[in-house]
Amino acid sequence: MAEMENKGAPGRPASARPLDADTPMTASEVFLREGFEESGFKHWAKWIGIALLFHVVIFLTQFPKFDFSLREVKKDRTVMTVRRYVPPPPKQQPKKKIEKKITKKVPIPDPTPDEPEPIIEPEPPPEPEPLPDDVEILLGDPEPPPVSGPLIPGIGGVSEPELVSRIEPEYPELARRARIQGKVILRAIIKKDGTVRDIEVLKEPAANLGFSASAVSAVKQWRYRPATQNGRPVDVYFTVVVTYTLD
Repeated sequence: MAEMENKGAPGRPASARPLDADTPMTASEVFLREGFEESGFKHWAKWIGIALLFHVVIFLTQFPKFDFSLREVKKDRTVMTVRRYVPPPPKQQPKKKIEKKITKKVPIPDPTPDEPEPIIEPEPPPEPEPLPDDVEILLGDPEPPPVSGPLIPGIGGVSEPELVSRIEPEYPELARRARIQGKVILRAIIKKDGTVRDIEVLKEPAANLGFSASAVSAVKQWRYRPATQNGRPVDVYFTVVVTYTLD
């Protein structure tokens, strides 16, 4: 059976492997063998030739070449550049030259040099207009303007006030026990009538011992001859010193 299939089967290739029950076969060999057995090699050879011819025709045929390169697309567009308007600088007008004419005084020659020159008398001053009868004429220095506030002695012709009456202050008991002594400096206003007002404590030997209260109480009762300016009494600032001394 094997020899008949190897030699007598038409259309079978000579290299085909003989069918042997002991030899294993793959699925493709089984499929080819069955196809050859059913149709024969001549039937497949026709289609194989057609396929080869078709490939040869396709290989020899020249197909048109397509250019797939990117080309720039021309755009018909007008590009306008907008610039900021800068006004031109103003035209400078040429400076006009001012010509100054220099004139010289030319003396006029005297036509009669031998004759004496005429004497020209000056014109008399105009007479002043007469004053009306109701006008008062004041002679002397004018009065100074009124004083609006206290002045400072020694400035602007202001004299210093003079002490007329004085009351001795009482020595504070706490300061006496502590054996403290010293000076109390006050600033006050000496009025036009000689009284002392607006007393302010500037300095005292020790605080809270009664020095300031004792000094203010005593100075309020003092009397002065007021300061004057141009013969008139005025208010002035004045510094008062009260001395406390232990016996």
